[in-house]
Amino acid sequence: MAGKVFISCGQRPGMERNTAEKVAEILREEFGLNPYLAFKIQGLEDIMTITKELQSSDYYLFIDFKRATKNEELSCSLFTHQELALAHHLGFQEIIALQQKDTPLEGFIKYVLSNPEQFTNEEDLLEKIRELVKQRQWKSTYSRNLVISDVGFTSPLSYADHTGSAIQRVYQVKVENRRSDVAAVGTICILDYIITKSDGNKIIPPDRSYLKWAGQHGYEITILPNDHGLIDAFAVRIDMPGLFLHSLRDTQREPIISEASGEYELFYKLFSQGFPLVEFSIKVSINWRPPNSLQWAEGTTAELTTR
Repeated sequence: MAGKVFISCGQRPGMERNTAEKVAEILREEFGLNPYLAFKIQGLEDIMTITKELQSSDYYLFIDFKRATKNEELSCSLFTHQELALAHHLGFQEIIALQQKDTPLEGFIKYVLSNPEQFTNEEDLLEKIRELVKQRQWKSTYSRNLVISDVGFTSPLSYADHTGSAIQRVYQVKVENRRSDVAAVGTICILDYIITKSDGNKIIPPDRSYLKWAGQHGYEITILPNDHGLIDAFAVRIDMPGLFLHSLRDTQREPIISEASGEYELFYKLFSQGFPLVEFSIKVSINWRPPNSLQWAEGTTAELTTR
């Protein structure tokens, strides 16, 4: 989902948590953004979940609350500063950082944020967030990651490659690079596995080679800033039932699913240099008929789902 904001702030119950929830509500209700708050941190699995959420986020909001200290405690949230270090490592460009007045410039913030915006209390913080989000023009349509959307089936066409030719309809998926500063170099996609909906059986397809990008001969593409490409996710053919791939594999085309009817979910992986791995799936209902009319293809439907 585009416009995702990772909110990194202290998690102590009371003021910190209540204020963070108000910040999330402002981002969601007033700006149409998708806020993420990580409150429950208990073990390694939770940390890995937060890392994945940060990788998939588009914007990073850092709030450094002042804490009363005793003994050798830091006057800030150590975990929040660790998240800031990870965000810096991941190359976030869209960052808003705020620090409560009179909070010492300590922890990781002093190395990467020389002049965070100061706030005095909750009311001041919320107003500054409104101002800064407007000023930075954070939008729900922006994403620092590749965005997947549904295109659907083509009209019947004659498709030919190094393995032969056939009349078919192709289900295509749109991949957008919504960044204005970075090209998605070396973008590739594979079919990872298939789930049979009737029994939950997992099928590993024998063809794990790169899938074809529509409108060109290659199986790898560079998506320029603010541009897109179309993946041939699978095809339905007139001459035999099942689903087929347009892939780099150089052997005779065999169906990845040979049945004339059935419910399946196809899981894909999309990778590009400098971008996080994207996983998505397509739910397919196959209902193939002999080619006495267009019904050979019209009975098969599909629906894209993102994860």
